Amino acid sequence: MGATPRARRPKGTGSETKLSNGRWQAQREISPNPVTGKRRRIRAQGATRSEARRNLEAKLEKLAAQGSIPSGKAPQLRAYMDHWLDTIATRVKPRVLETYRAECNALASAIGGMRLDAITPAIVENTMIDLSVGRSSKTILNYWTRLKQILTTATRDGLIDSNPVLMTDPPRVEPAPTIILTAGQPAQAIDAVKTSEPTRLLTNDDERDMWALIFTLAFETGMRQAERFALTPAELVTKNGVHGIQVEWELQRLNGTPQIPSWLTARQIDTHHWLLPPKSHQGERFVPLGTETWLALQHRARTHHIKRNSLIFTTPDGKPLSGAMERRRWKLALADAGLPYVTMRSARHFFSTALAQSGAADDARTAMMGHAKITTTAGYTHWEPETLAALAERARAAVGSRL
Repeated sequence: MGATPRARRPKGTGSETKLSNGRWQAQREISPNPVTGKRRRIRAQGATRSEARRNLEAKLEKLAAQGSIPSGKAPQLRAYMDHWLDTIATRVKPRVLETYRAECNALASAIGGMRLDAITPAIVENTMIDLSVGRSSKTILNYWTRLKQILTTATRDGLIDSNPVLMTDPPRVEPAPTIILTAGQPAQAIDAVKTSEPTRLLTNDDERDMWALIFTLAFETGMRQAERFALTPAELVTKNGVHGIQVEWELQRLNGTPQIPSWLTARQIDTHHWLLPPKSHQGERFVPLGTETWLALQHRARTHHIKRNSLIFTTPDGKPLSGAMERRRWKLALADAGLPYVTMRSARHFFSTALAQSGAADDARTAMMGHAKITTTAGYTHWEPETLAALAERARAAVGSRL
């Protein structure tokens, strides 16, 4: 009797071969190139046959998600999210892309292996519940928003008929109240920095003066932390006889090798730090300064021989500052002044509140805060009972005497 012939693989299943180096290679032929008509083979390797097979499937999945090869089934969410991130990389700022990538990773950890057409509204809702453990409600809303955005694009691409996220309600967000200092208290904390004894965090007079100036800017201008850390002498300007800061940059730490879009103006500081424009066009603004603060900034730039486009605020060895550095020193300043703890971000709320209570017009408040809408500025404004009482008394006076 002759040998039993070896069963042939069904057409389209490809081949798996052990290479001379001991690794395995999986290969599959796909439809011809639609432009050239040439045959196309997709290959992937792995330490074992099963690993090579998995790598090939992942590669095919990614190509299908990109629309590079036809597929009779919807791609997995993980593969499609990778494709989506690649397509938006040149349209968003690097920090935004980092945030989106982190959100996609969280979604992938929960339902990344599911095919797009298998995701239902119930799965979306349960995923948000599962991801909510140990995370804030705002973070979960961001996950929901990102999944909605991605599946809207998948619907446009014809990979699914409808977006299941649109059939669910957005997660509820209850923002934590922001506590701010009262009038006069910021000066107490700043004075505590200037007069504190040398510590591990504030080693000498120059360092104490620098942090006092940084905190002063936060309360007197409402500038964002990244804007203060990015301040250069070139941004210290005088307009119509008014001293101020022309905010042009934010200091951002970007991990790995960031993808800087061609349309984005960026300036690299060191391996990980970059100067990038503010988060919106409204962020590029003129903020008036008091004469004392203006002179202090000019004095620091001059005495430290800081070049026009170099950072005014750095560590003693010339490196950019970080949020953690500021938090530690601010906490120490509040403790030394005997004040309750508030976040450094509350200084922006303090400035917005002081502007409103001084009677500043809405458009002036949004301009100095760097917002596009007064509704955003309103979220940073916390009216004191005494101010509201005075306004209410003026309103009641308009009624006239009834006695």
